[in-house]
Amino acid sequence: MTCFRGGSLLAAAAFLAACGGPFDSAQDDNQRAQDARALAIPHFAQRPVHPDRGRSSMSPNATVSKALLYIGDDSTNDVYVYDYRSGTPVGTLTGFDGPYGECVDAKGDIYVANFDAGNAVEYAHGGAAPVQTFSPGGTPIGCSVDSKGDVAVTSFDPGEVTVYARGNPKKCTTYTESSSTYFWTMGYDDKGDLVGGGETSSGTSYILGLLAGEKKMTLLSTSGITIDFLGSATWDGKYFALSDQEAGGTFQTGLVRATLKGTTLYYVSETTLSDDCYNDYTDVVNPFFVGKTNTLFKGKQAKAVIGPNLWCPDGGKSEVDYWHYPAGGLPYGSLSGASSEPYGAAVSLAK
Repeated sequence: MTCFRGGSLLAAAAFLAACGGPFDSAQDDNQRAQDARALAIPHFAQRPVHPDRGRSSMSPNATVSKALLYIGDDSTNDVYVYDYRSGTPVGTLTGFDGPYGECVDAKGDIYVANFDAGNAVEYAHGGAAPVQTFSPGGTPIGCSVDSKGDVAVTSFDPGEVTVYARGNPKKCTTYTESSSTYFWTMGYDDKGDLVGGGETSSGTSYILGLLAGEKKMTLLSTSGITIDFLGSATWDGKYFALSDQEAGGTFQTGLVRATLKGTTLYYVSETTLSDDCYNDYTDVVNPFFVGKTNTLFKGKQAKAVIGPNLWCPDGGKSEVDYWHYPAGGLPYGSLSGASSEPYGAAVSLAK
């Protein structure tokens, strides 16, 4: 179906060119950053895809597991499911075209952004069949669910976000910004503010917000925030966590915590996610925060963050890492060989 087109932010291109966006952007003429971009977005140059049409299967253990880890594999077009605490495989979901970022709602339903199919698919905790499908078009790179049950699906290219009221696939509004070519995954906070990154065709980065109750997007300013290569924006239970795919100009992932006051994001602190799988390189495009509840709207900061490390396959293996949060540093655990090319991950807690 065609979604209603919400009000667009008509930011002047001259303003963006003069200011360089609301924070420093170091990737424009940097070959290192271009290489990282190509790795972070495997479909930056579109390739033919052949979705796995095999049959989904789930072990009986999946429905009794209190916590399930879902990992999307971009090379096989499958989503692999594990018991989160033991790492035991319990199922495989099939039929995707580039499963990327994932999110979860209060019930524990998992939503998988299906990059090449232009949709996002919802599954119940431990379920083998889709509950429903959201079809915004574009190239969905990630998603987020707010406390009311609104589902926001972000398209990387064209850069836009589609919001489904109360998770109803037939009630949707799409928001964009006139000068943006690409959007990175947008995330909701506890008040219903939706924040994420945009990027112009020339590489200028900036931060956008669809603020609670508003009908159009707002260009947000920042205070004290420097990001080299902006990724997703995610709520960690207390702050917005803005991922930096080149933290401090290095090949590591940073999480910059910020508070939103009005239309300004203020720096609070930051965490670096390291790894020893490939010369300490990490590239976690869509980090997922794990707490005691599925949706982190209780004002308590998450204690762990998980995510596929896209550099690991370059070193001969693939893995999803687990980091203590907000400590960061080296992971306290990992699930190696979970998939050939993991891109998104999420944890569903049984209700």
